[in-house]
Amino acid sequence: MSDRFAISAGTVVTLAGPPISDAVVIVSGGKIEAVIHSSEIPSDLNIEKYPDSILMPGFVNAHTHITLSNFRGVADDRNFVEWLDQIIKLDLINRPDECRQSAIDGVAECFRNGITTIGDNHYLPFARDAMLAGKMKGVNFHEVFGIRTLNLTKGVEKLKKDFLELLKNATSENSYGISPHATYTVPPPVAKMAAEVAKESGVRISTHIAETMDEVQFFRKGEGKLSAISRYVKLPKPDGSRTPLKYFADCGLITDRTLIIHGIFLSDEDVRIAADCGSTIVTCPTSNAKLGCGIPAASAWKNRGITICIATDSPASGDGHNMFEEMRRFVLMQRASTGQSDIFSSSEVIQMVTANSASALGMSGMVGEIKQESCADMILLQPDMKSVSENRDIYDTLLWGCDNTDIVKVWSDGVEVYSRG
Repeated sequence: MSDRFAISAGTVVTLAGPPISDAVVIVSGGKIEAVIHSSEIPSDLNIEKYPDSILMPGFVNAHTHITLSNFRGVADDRNFVEWLDQIIKLDLINRPDECRQSAIDGVAECFRNGITTIGDNHYLPFARDAMLAGKMKGVNFHEVFGIRTLNLTKGVEKLKKDFLELLKNATSENSYGISPHATYTVPPPVAKMAAEVAKESGVRISTHIAETMDEVQFFRKGEGKLSAISRYVKLPKPDGSRTPLKYFADCGLITDRTLIIHGIFLSDEDVRIAADCGSTIVTCPTSNAKLGCGIPAASAWKNRGITICIATDSPASGDGHNMFEEMRRFVLMQRASTGQSDIFSSSEVIQMVTANSASALGMSGMVGEIKQESCADMILLQPDMKSVSENRDIYDTLLWGCDNTDIVKVWSDGVEVYSRG
C-alpha cells in the first residue's frame, strides 16, 4: 500500500468531535492527514471503501502485563493473595525464553483485540522488546520493589541507577514510566526514590493501590492475609487510620502524573486526595471480579472529577485483552452495585478506553483520537446488523452491539497490523 491512502467508512468515531457519517480518513506517513466527507475525496487517491463499517481509534489499554500473556490458568480459582503467591512461584526471572515469547504473543493478542497502545508494567525487559519489534506504542512502567532488601540504601541507589539508564532509550511513542509495584511491596525509601525520579524526569507513575480489603486491613491494623509480608518489607507500623493511598501520598507518589491501578477500596478521603492531586484511576473489571477483589465505587470518582480508564490487567488474572468485554463488565457491575442504569453513558465509557487512557499515559494528541496529526491507529469494525438498531446511537452500538469478533482490520501508524482471515 502507498504511504498515502484513504479509508472510507459508514461512520467514523473520531473521539475528537462528533461521529461523522460517510466519512473518509486520509493517512499519510503514518499520521492522520485529514478527516473529510466522502464527496471531498481527491480522485487520484487510493481509497479502501467500507460503507457498512465503523472506524474508530485504536484502543489504549492503560494497564496490563503482557509478559504474563502465556501464563493463564496458574491460579484460576484462587483469591488475590493466593494468586499473587502463584505468580511469584513462577520464578520468571529464570525463564527468559518463555517470557520473551509470552510478550511477543501478548503484542499480537493486543492487536487482534484492537489495542494499539498499552501501559505495561513489569521488571523484565521483554515487553518493551516485543512492543518495539511489533510496532506497538505505549509506556513501559518499570516495576520496583523492596522485598527482602537487606541493604535498603544500596538497593535504592541501584534501582534509581537502573531506571535512569533505561530512560536513555525512551522515545515519544515508546517511553518509560516508573511503577512502585504496590503499597505492600514498596518500603518508604523505595517509594520516595520513585517519587523523586518521577518528578525530576517528568515520567508517569503506575502503582497498584487498594486492590483488596486485605491491603486496607494490613495498613490500618497489620492484620489480614498480607500480614506475613511484613517479615520481608519494612513498612510503617499501622496507626489505625493510615490507608494504602495515604501511605503513598505521604511518600509523594500521588500526583497529576499518577495512575492509581484498581482503587477498589479507596476511602472518601482517599478519593478526595486523588482528585485534589489530579491522579487518574484505572479499573480492571474482569481481573477484579475473577480474583474476588470487589467492585469499586466508580461513581464517587466521577463525582470528584477524576479521570477514569478501563483496562484489562494481566491475562494471567483477567484472562484476555477483550476491551469490549471490559467496557460492558464495568458498566454492568456499576449498575448492579448502585441500582442506577444511567450512571455512565456509552460515550463516557468509550472515552475510558481511548482518549482518557491516552491522556493518562501522557500521549494525548498522539493516540486515542482520529484527528489531524495524530498517529493513524485505527480499528475497523463490521458488527452484525442484528446488533445495530435505530434505537441506538453509535456509542451504544460500540458498547452493547460490538465485540472483538467484529474487528476486521487494525492499523498502527498506518500499517495494517491485523486483518481478520
